[in-house]
Amino acid sequence: MNPHASTKRAGRVLMALAAMSSILLIAGCGSNSSSTPPPNQSGFSTSSLNGTYVISISGTDVNVTTSTPEVVPFALVGTIVANGGGGIKGGTVDISDPGNTGLSIGQTVSSSSSYTVGPDGRGTATVVTQVATFDFDFVLTSTGNGLISRFDDSATDVGAGSGTLDLQSAATSLTGSYAFSLSGFDSSGNPMGTVGAFTIGSSGIAGTEDFNEDGTSGAGFADLPLTGQATLGTSGTSGTAQFTTSFATLGLDIWVIDAAHLKFIETDSAGPFLSGDAYTQVTSLAAGQLVFALSGTDGAGNPVVAGGYATTDANGNLSNGFEDYNDSGTVTLSKPFSTSSASCATSTGRCQLALNGFSNGAAQAFTFAVYPSGGGGLALEIDSFGLLQGASYSQSATSFTTSGGYGFNLTGENSDGEVDDIAEFDVSGTASPATNMSGTLDENTLGTDLVSVGLDATYTPDGNGDGRGLITAPTIGTLGTDVGELNLAYYVVNSSTAVFIDVDSTTLDAGQTGIGTFQAQSSSASAAVAHRAVFMARPPVRSRAVWRHK
Repeated sequence: MNPHASTKRAGRVLMALAAMSSILLIAGCGSNSSSTPPPNQSGFSTSSLNGTYVISISGTDVNVTTSTPEVVPFALVGTIVANGGGGIKGGTVDISDPGNTGLSIGQTVSSSSSYTVGPDGRGTATVVTQVATFDFDFVLTSTGNGLISRFDDSATDVGAGSGTLDLQSAATSLTGSYAFSLSGFDSSGNPMGTVGAFTIGSSGIAGTEDFNEDGTSGAGFADLPLTGQATLGTSGTSGTAQFTTSFATLGLDIWVIDAAHLKFIETDSAGPFLSGDAYTQVTSLAAGQLVFALSGTDGAGNPVVAGGYATTDANGNLSNGFEDYNDSGTVTLSKPFSTSSASCATSTGRCQLALNGFSNGAAQAFTFAVYPSGGGGLALEIDSFGLLQGASYSQSATSFTTSGGYGFNLTGENSDGEVDDIAEFDVSGTASPATNMSGTLDENTLGTDLVSVGLDATYTPDGNGDGRGLITAPTIGTLGTDVGELNLAYYVVNSSTAVFIDVDSTTLDAGQTGIGTFQAQSSSASAAVAHRAVFMARPPVRSRAVWRHK
C-alpha cells in the first residue's frame, strides 16, 4: 500500500534489515480518523497488559531542526512496567537517535506514561521520557507477547518503526551459547548487518561473527573470531556486552526477555548503530522443509525483500527451493533455487551456503552465513552483491488455523518513505475467491497522519500443500493509494504463525517492498509461555535521505 504518494521524498528510502524485529496496531479509540469496529472480540482488556515488558523498536526518525530535514536511523530498547489499569508506572529504555537527539542510555520512563487495550488486543501507548515522548500502537497476541510500532507525527517529532513487546521473565545470569543478528547503520549512515554466535565462559565470550556493510562482505568480513564479554546488571534484567573482532568492536546493552531470548542495542556514540536479537543457539539445522523471509538492499542499494521455502538437511544442503522476491517493485514469484555447496561447522554452529538460482533482482552466485537458533536460522548475505538479512524457520505445519483473530505487521518502504502497517484480522473459512480475512488496518508512512481502515482480504493457499499462499486486499477501506491494493506472499511456519513479504509490483508510479508476520491471538495467560519467537529483519534508512512532509 502506498498512500498519499502524490508527494515524494527526494531521497530514496532503502530497506536493509534487522529488526525485527515485529509490529502492530491501533485501538479504535486511539486513531485520529474513524475506524472499522474490530470483527474479532478476543477477550483482551486493559488488564491484559500487566507486568514488566521488554519493548524493542527500530526504524526511522526525522531531524526537523535542520534547514533541510533528513531521515535518520532510530532504535529503542528497554522496559515498561504496565499496572494492568492503563498506567505505566516505570521502566528504563535506551534510545539511539544519532542524527537527531543522539544516544540516550538508561532513560527513566515517567509514571505519566499510559496505555489502552481494546477487546481485540489492539492498543496504544504513550511513553514519556526526559528525552522525548513516544506514541506507540500495538496488538497483543497473548497477555505476554505483542507486536508494536511507533506512530509519532507532529511538527517537532516525526518517527516510525516496528518491533516486539514481550513479558519479561528475567534470567539472573547468562550461560551457554547464543546466536545473534543485529542490523542498522555504520557511522556514515550506510546499511549494515551482522550475525554470529558466542559461548559464555568464565573468562568472557568466544565465538564467530560475520558482517555486511552496505552490500560489501567477503574476505575480512566473514567468519571472524569473536571475543569479548557479556554480563547482566545486579537485578538480572539488563547488562552490557562487548563484541570484538578484527572488523569492529561493538559496545552493547543487553535487555533480557528470558534466558533463551535477549535484546541488544549498540551504545557506542560514534557508531555503528545496531540493534537486534540473540537466541539460544541450536547446534545444527533441522532436516526437513523450511521457510524464510529476508529484507535488505540489492547490489545498487535499492530495497529488496525475498521469501520462500526449501528442503534442507542438517548440513544446509537445500533442494526443491522456490523464491519470491520484490526488487523495488519488480516482482518475480516461485523462482527455483538450490545450494551449489553448503558446509556447517559443528564447533560454532555456523553454516555457509552458496546458492544456485537465487536472486535479489540480479543473477549472481549468492552466499549466506546462517546460525541456527531458537529464533530461526539467522541469515546474512556475505558476498558483495547486496545486503539481505533475515531468518529461516523449520516448518511444522503447512496451513494456519482458519478461525479466530490474528495480529499482523508489515514494515517496509514505498515512495513516501518507511511504511508500517498494523492490523488485527479474523480468519474464517477457506473458500476462494470469497473474502476470508476481515479486520482493521492502520498505516503510518513517515510523516503522515495515522489512519485506520477496513481490511477485507482473500488468502489463497498454493495447491501443492507447501505452506505458501497469496493474500490480496483489492481495496484498503477508503484509503486512496497509487498501488490501490495490498498483495502479500506468505509462508506458514506453524499452525499459528506465518511470515510474509510484500509483492506489490510497480503500478502507476510506485511499488512497495515490505516484510512482516501474522500470529494467532489468545487472551489466555498460558499462551505467553507457548509463544514462538520469530526474528524479523527491520528496514533502516540511509541517514542522508531527504524528508519532505506530505
